[in-house]
Amino acid sequence: MTGRDAADLLDVQRAEHLRLMRELTQRKRTGDLSDQLICDHALFHLEADLRWLELTAARLGQLAKAVTP
Repeated sequence: MTGRDAADLLDVQRAEHLRLMRELTQRKRTGDLSDQLICDHALFHLEADLRWLELTAARLGQLAKAVTP
């Protein structure tokens, strides 16, 4: 709808999620139990977001047909 390539946008978002996951994983390795729990919480949310990004990427063709007049 904006004219931007949705696949590119999803790729950028996916890369940022993976970067954050690497940071959190490192923090989890060196942190105390409280840090580990906080990192696990954030990692699970990022993992769910990644699954949604993958699903959305798989449906881009359908989405394009739905929003294009």
